[in-house]
Amino acid sequence: MSSMGDAPSMALIVRLDLGLSTGKTAAQCAHAAVDVVQKARRSRLLERWRAGGARKIVLGVEDEAALHTLAARVPQGCYSAVVRDAGHTEVPSGTVTVLGLLGPRRSMDALLAHLDAL
Repeated sequence: MSSMGDAPSMALIVRLDLGLSTGKTAAQCAHAAVDVVQKARRSRLLERWRAGGARKIVLGVEDEAALHTLAARVPQGCYSAVVRDAGHTEVPSGTVTVLGLLGPRRSMDALLAHLDAL
């Protein structure tokens, strides 16, 4: 059995340049979490994540380019989802808002160590 420190982790990476309201940020993070869970739905990693407490962290990146740079560096064995807004409220349709990630905690920590929590 693995320790809690080895349990998988979910990270929700929010674009800070959009100036999203708290409610919009929460909704976009929820979309990302659902999308990542759907992608990982039959994986052992998802089962381990749930069993290990379903750790989630919310972090910020400065802009869309930084978000895409992270998305391109997602390690093998991890799941990711990019959220594009429908455009009904604060941002135009198709705006990339959040990157959702699910992976082994060590992989997530190594990829995201330079980011600050929201």
